[in-house]
Amino acid sequence: MHTPGESSVSGRPTWAEIDLGALAGNYRTLGALLCPADGERQRPRLIPVIKANAYGHGAVEVARSLVGAGASAFAVAISEEGVLLREAGISAEIIVLEGVWPGQEAQAVAHGLTPTLYSPRAVHSMEQAAAERAMQVGVHVKIDTGMNRLGAPWNALGPLLEALRSASHLRVTGTFTHLACAEEDDQTFTREQTARFLKALAAIREAGIDPGEIHAANSAGLLCGQGLRAWSARPGIALYGYPPAQGGRPEGFEPVLSLKTRIGHLHTVETGESVGYNRRFTASRRMRAATLPVGYADGFRRALSGKSKVIVRDCWAEVLGTISMDMAVVDVTDIPGAQEGDEVILLGSSSSCRLDAEVWADLLGTIPYEVLCGISLRVPRCYGKSRSKAACSR
Repeated sequence: MHTPGESSVSGRPTWAEIDLGALAGNYRTLGALLCPADGERQRPRLIPVIKANAYGHGAVEVARSLVGAGASAFAVAISEEGVLLREAGISAEIIVLEGVWPGQEAQAVAHGLTPTLYSPRAVHSMEQAAAERAMQVGVHVKIDTGMNRLGAPWNALGPLLEALRSASHLRVTGTFTHLACAEEDDQTFTREQTARFLKALAAIREAGIDPGEIHAANSAGLLCGQGLRAWSARPGIALYGYPPAQGGRPEGFEPVLSLKTRIGHLHTVETGESVGYNRRFTASRRMRAATLPVGYADGFRRALSGKSKVIVRDCWAEVLGTISMDMAVVDVTDIPGAQEGDEVILLGSSSSCRLDAEVWADLLGTIPYEVLCGISLRVPRCYGKSRSKAACSR
């Protein structure tokens, strides 16, 4: 019998296992897709996207692992994420894709972040912050080619380029765009975005500015768009083992995260008795039920009530009733030998059962990105293939 919570970390026996071997394997598989163009002076590189706590996997440990696998740059969404990595000792380049908001310029300079710029105002503010520290700051320019979210308009770059030419403390070290629908079968708009981006790059060069490192492909652009592989790429979801669109997982990729708990309590539910809030499940037979110390506050979403299953002893166990904030109940009536302390897999696989974020996403009407990012910070991440051998952190 397992002791509930048995691991290198004491406490509630609910955790997420992060397989750093799978992460490194996914990184190598993606890197092998890059194909530098003849005559290019700069070799394209992978820029792993580790925003949103590395899609729920733990940004610091993911960054450390990928540095060991060869990564020399990372992309985050906001300045705060970059500061967290710097404070953890990550010295690789950190590109802030969302740019820095007013008042964050000095913070970005002080921590050696690479901010994204896309407006004259942002250029002037960053120039002032760099001048105050008498520093040269590398920046990346974001071009809006059709996402219509952030970026300088691809066909109206004049004001931005004028501001960049007058900024003596800023140096353009990269230029990029963001693809809107590269995962779709119809690649018409992706080709249009690429054509617009090429025109923007030409305008930048004509203005006497070196665009620096060029990157456009996200996971979908890298996997589906061979024409984008000569530039650097910013993979996100594929790095963590999932395809950018629902469907078959590309060969060579494995999910990195498993979500697990243990049976905390076993009890009998008699025929006609209900389980959970609002009595949404009533037993039609005498049942053996297991209470799990995990709920929607951990990322086991309430909307999975009555839909999802879990894996116990290499068997499927249905969720009974409504998933609570901190607990859930499953049916183990037909699972021989099920006992308190048994490991329960919510996301992951056993020898014959597999349940991953794509399955949850289908049930929830969402995407694996949201599922992974929704695993809360109160769930410790354990970095290894088994919890007993893993280093866990919150």
